[in-house]
Order: sequence, then structure tokens, then C-alpha cells
Amino acid sequence: MVKKFQAFIYGLCVFGLVQSFYLADSSAANAQAKAKLPEAVIAVVDINHILQVSEPSMKAEEEVKAILKTKVDDLNKRGDALLAEKEALDKQRAILAPDAYQQKLSQLNVQRQNLQREFQVINGKMNEALVGIRLRLRDIIIHMAAEVSKEKGVNIGIDRAKTVFFDNSMDITEDVLAKFNKANPKVEIKVNESGGEGAAKAAPAKKN
Repeated sequence: MVKKFQAFIYGLCVFGLVQSFYLADSSAANAQAKAKLPEAVIAVVDINHILQVSEPSMKAEEEVKAILKTKVDDLNKRGDALLAEKEALDKQRAILAPDAYQQKLSQLNVQRQNLQREFQVINGKMNEALVGIRLRLRDIIIHMAAEVSKEKGVNIGIDRAKTVFFDNSMDITEDVLAKFNKANPKVEIKVNESGGEGAAKAAPAKKN
């Protein structure tokens, strides 16, 4: 009985030593891991603001609007021509058979409806092109924000749109905006008129 009790006590001692070593190793590992983790330094960037006011964004949008205006002007000319045909047809109504008049009027209405659909398609493609431009420029802005953050010793970046509140000293928007304007990335705009979606491709930013 005494031997069994002594063996039990010895087992407890061994278990205690093993547990102590384990806890000691675990604490040392945790301390080492904490020592390796850098201190969090956070910066905030208003990406939407940069997309709205930056020179590359405004130039790209102006180019898209110029393309849209050219196409709309062409549609308006064709619409004016159809209106002139309708006025000429109305003047001939008295000398035309009712069936002939209705047939020509129906043809003009079909052409007018086609013009309206064409305008809707073109407008949709222009909107798709704008969305594509913003997405590509947004990627470039995020890349430049990371570069500015590195220069400032920042290791965490947050978009202003996803931030409830922050100290103004954490805002690096103006620095990123200046870098983005200086890089002046070009955007190639292509609109597929034969079907499919409009496309916009951003060229790599210039190295400064």
C-alpha cells in the first residue's frame, strides 16, 4: 500500500514537471510571437473622393462623355431626318390611299423605335465603360495608397467609405491624390458597337 502511494506521488510530480515545462515553452512561444508582431499603424484613404476629383478620373469621364455626345448627335440627325419624312408624308396624305399612308407611317414608326433602342444601348455601353474605368483606376489608387503608406510607416489601410470614425491625422487621402495625379495613368476606352459590353482598360501608371 505504501509503495503504491509512493508511486502515485511520484507520478504526480512527473506530471507536474511536464506540465510546467509545457507551460513554460508555451509562454515563451507566445512571448516570441508577440515580439515579432509589428505595432498596428492605421491610415484612412477616401477612395471615392479621389475617383471624383482626380485629374485622370475626370479626363477619362470627359472622354466617355465626348464619345456619347458624338453618337447622340448622330442619332439626333437621323431622328430629324425621320421627322422630316413624317412631315412630308403627312402632306401627301390627301393624295395617298389610306393603306399606302398607314404602311409608310408604320415603317417610319419602326425606324423611330429602332433609334430609341439604339440610344438606350449606347447609353448603357457608356455607363458600363465608366464603371470599368472606375474599377481599374480604383485598383491603381489602392496600389498607390500602399506605396504612400509604406513611406509613412503605415501597415494597415482602410477605405473611408467603410470607416465609422477616425482621427484626422490618420487621413492620407491628399497624399495619395497628389501621387495619383502625378502618375497620371492613362485609360484606354473601347466601346463595342456590334454587341456585348463596353470596355475600359487602364494602362500601367508611369514610374516617377
